[in-house]
Amino acid sequence: MNHDSSQIREVSHETRYEYDSPAECSQQICILQPQEGPTMAQGLLRKGQRLLDYKLQIQPNPSMVQTSCDSFGNVVHHFEMNYPHDSLSVMSRSQVEVSPMLYNGPLDDLASPSWFALSQSMNYLAGQAAALESQFRFESRHVPILNALRDYSMLDFWPDRPVVQAAYALMQRIHREFTYESGSTSIDTPILTVMDTRKGVCQDFAHVMLGVLRAIGLSARYVSGYMLTDPPPGQPKLMGADASHAWVSLWCGAEIGWVDFDPTNNQLPDTRYVTVAVGRDYADVPPIRGVVHGGGTAKLSVAVTVF
Repeated sequence: MNHDSSQIREVSHETRYEYDSPAECSQQICILQPQEGPTMAQGLLRKGQRLLDYKLQIQPNPSMVQTSCDSFGNVVHHFEMNYPHDSLSVMSRSQVEVSPMLYNGPLDDLASPSWFALSQSMNYLAGQAAALESQFRFESRHVPILNALRDYSMLDFWPDRPVVQAAYALMQRIHREFTYESGSTSIDTPILTVMDTRKGVCQDFAHVMLGVLRAIGLSARYVSGYMLTDPPPGQPKLMGADASHAWVSLWCGAEIGWVDFDPTNNQLPDTRYVTVAVGRDYADVPPIRGVVHGGGTAKLSVAVTVF
């Protein structure tokens, strides 16, 4: 498939809860609507994205739905069910045009600043406003600043190395040294445990890379979204067999902007990827989160399809 031209991607994402007993009421937020606009097009290596169509279907019908944007520019839907219900289904359907990377040459030919100079340039100076990108420089709920993460950077980040090349090498090393193992972690697994076991899933790999980059003073953000997966040769694509995905976006200076890296798949995201939201870590951009009163134990099922 040609990833050098714009592609139309269609995504369906259904989350369903079946309750043991009727839930009396619930309040939920969901972050499922793909981003678009100028923030998506910054940087030589950053793809652009245009939302062509979006539908959010909630069953049973909610008592209230409100839409807002959070501080990172993500679209957030809030809804309430103020009556008893046995189940909850949230179906998100998107049609998105994804543009290719604007820079397709060898990374070694890209004149990016050194990571050390970039890090130093972002230090706070009295009397000057902090750059907007600096908010992604600090530790967050799932990504603490740790010496172990700083030490892990030392093989790839020497003082004069260009930031894009150094980050690319880090992405490759995480992919090489960590094993993807579904179910090996939960969202609350500490990052040091992931570092010790060298096992996890995409959100763990993203958190590790974020932690290493922030530990040396760089600004990096967590990206949630989807990736098109191709079935084995001769096999049909299975409906609902895809999944949400997570990767990393690194600020590489004003001339280049944000550059995306996918340590799970060892590649720069291209037109196979659809960006939903950005934040400091997973806690800022969960697909769905809320509070349910009653209902007992809930059986959760998730089905995602990307075309």
